[in-house]
Amino acid sequence: MGMKRIYCTLLAIGFAAGLMAQQHKANYFNHLDLGVTVSSTGIGLDVSMPVGDYVRVRTGFTYMPKFRLKSSFPVEFNNQDVNETRMRRVTDMMYNLTGFNIDDRVDMTMQPTWGNFRFLVDVMPIPNNKHWNVTLGFYAGPSQIGKAYNVTEDAPTLMAVGLFNSLYTKAYMGEPLFQYEDSHGNMHYFDLGGAGELAERLAESGMVGMPLGKFPDGDHAMMVPDENSMARATMKVNKFRPYLGLGYTTSFSKDNKWKLAVDAGVLMWGGAPHVYVDNVYKTNYVQNGYDMVRFDTDAREFVKVQPQRIDLTRDVSGVQGKVGSMVRVAKRFKCYPVVGVTISRSLF
Repeated sequence: MGMKRIYCTLLAIGFAAGLMAQQHKANYFNHLDLGVTVSSTGIGLDVSMPVGDYVRVRTGFTYMPKFRLKSSFPVEFNNQDVNETRMRRVTDMMYNLTGFNIDDRVDMTMQPTWGNFRFLVDVMPIPNNKHWNVTLGFYAGPSQIGKAYNVTEDAPTLMAVGLFNSLYTKAYMGEPLFQYEDSHGNMHYFDLGGAGELAERLAESGMVGMPLGKFPDGDHAMMVPDENSMARATMKVNKFRPYLGLGYTTSFSKDNKWKLAVDAGVLMWGGAPHVYVDNVYKTNYVQNGYDMVRFDTDAREFVKVQPQRIDLTRDVSGVQGKVGSMVRVAKRFKCYPVVGVTISRSLF
């Protein structure tokens, strides 16, 4: 039985319990409360109404305010044999060619993008104590709950990395850097490929990127900037998120119109969040190369390799640095803890 079916069944049981209690006394929708919520899912608005003496229905939305966390990826050459001296020569060469420096790290900004509709059913199981309740329900919203992207200050580094990888690929493919046609119809080429010193220095260095860990087969994952010279990541979970919790409600005004409610529970992701990154290549430090280019034995020529999307929480292991720490934390949170406070007022 799937997660959705289980919690739909629990909701139905909650409703049935409330309807059975109506044999004693009926309080159907006889007042409406409007509340403001502050919780670990964000801030939001709620409306609630009683469905008899022992059941209360709440619905509304929450939104996580934007805030930013900092992290970083290292920038490395895909060649373990590239020593510090040769690396400096390559970066100097790139600066002379393009005017851009390649830094050894790319800083990332992470922020939540989280909004939820929620539908909750409070069941008050103690006949003579309406303060305590068990809550069943669900949250629903977009699957993307967070994103990360490089800071503006590192745009030159990512542009330089993209340019280097383009030159590196052309060196292996034997392609010219660029070509143009003059006014007389003649084609002109700036030849980078072949056995020239520049091509050899590019090819021996390997591609440049941000290492992300290892695939199960032992190959390394290396991310490169996208076509806009950006590095990005997104965090996603299921759109439908069942909720189970406990709550306590009390009045703090003489006319009982103002109420304070405290809730604690868990939100079910349906497994660990997915952390997706694009523009990833499989590399092998032993072979040193053929990461963005491979040799097609059938066609007997070099061909370009297409990058792939990977999930950092499932497809690779050993992610290093601050990003690795955050990925390891994300993998542990198969359920999201919810703690919140709601202040509400009865409108009628």
